[in-house]
Amino acid sequence: IDLMLANVCKQNVTRFPYEIARLAEDIAGGLMVTMPSEKDLRNPEIGPVVEKYFKGIDSVPTEFRMRILRLIENLTLGTAAVGYRTESMHGAGSPQAQRIMISRQGNLEQKKELAKAIAGIPPKTRK
Repeated sequence: IDLMLANVCKQNVTRFPYEIARLAEDIAGGLMVTMPSEKDLRNPEIGPVVEKYFKGIDSVPTEFRMRILRLIENLTLGTAAVGYRTESMHGAGSPQAQRIMISRQGNLEQKKELAKAIAGIPPKTRK
C-alpha cells in the first residue's frame, strides 16, 4: 500500500463534493431555496401562477425543473447532505490527519534539494 498516494488522493477527494455542491448551488441560484412546494404547484388557485413564473424552456415541464432543484437542495443543504458531504470530508479520517501524514512522508527537504539541482544551483550554495 502506498500510504502517501492514499493520503494525497483522500486529501483531494474531500474537496470535490463541496466544489460540486458549490457549482450546483451557483447554477441553481436562489430559486433552489425560495421555490414554492409541489403542493403549491398542484394547488388549483396558486398552481397556474407557479407554472407561469417558474417555467423554463418549453421542452422541460415546470414540475421536472422543480424536481431537479429539490434534488440539488437535498444533496447540498438537506438530509442527504449529511451523508454525502460530511462523509466525504471525514469518511476515512479528517483532512488534517491526511495533511499530517503527507508532511511526515513527503520528504520535503529532499524535494527542495532536487528542485535546486534542477534549477542549476550549485551544491555548496544550497544550504
